[in-house]
Amino acid sequence: MTSPQFPTTDILRQVLTEWGGRVNIDAGSKLLVSDTKIAAAIGESTKDIRTPYGPTITVATRGSGTDDASGIPEGVQVSLEPLDSLSPKMDYFTHAIFGLNGEDPKFVLEGLKWMKYALQPKGIAIVISLKQRSGEAADGQLQVDLDDRIKYQSRGKVGSLKDVLEWAGFERGKIRSMEMTSQGAEKVEAQVVLAMKWDQLTA
Repeated sequence: MTSPQFPTTDILRQVLTEWGGRVNIDAGSKLLVSDTKIAAAIGESTKDIRTPYGPTITVATRGSGTDDASGIPEGVQVSLEPLDSLSPKMDYFTHAIFGLNGEDPKFVLEGLKWMKYALQPKGIAIVISLKQRSGEAADGQLQVDLDDRIKYQSRGKVGSLKDVLEWAGFERGKIRSMEMTSQGAEKVEAQVVLAMKWDQLTA
């Protein structure tokens, strides 16, 4: 599982290298992730702190049938669960890490709102959205950037991925947005948003 193959996981590794102290994934962490590639990247990055009990990783599948546990490093505690069956696990996860690349804006708007409820107070969300400029692609197909699709789906109420996190209920002052580029052979730009769930008890 190498960086050039998967720009999202390459960027995630950069985030964990630069922000690891604040993200603070440890053996007791419970992570909700959007796909098995991210689960594998987390497994690789936590090999030095891994124990037989954790960190634990839950992959939120969306009924596509394409997710399986192949490629996950041996010893990583990972499970696959349909997104719509996770509702009992509110305030459960310490981290939620989602990679977006061509998703339906409706899923982004609703999925990230659900992510907020799934996190424990002070839980950390990382959202990586690969940039896809609006216009005609090399193959002649029309492609539309995620921000443009979000604006259309929300009828102009939400203008960017950072706005989505605010709309989902993450505290404005606890959201950091940045631009990053994958380091593989194919340079892919991405918008990266880090957010913390507001802890009402200490606000």
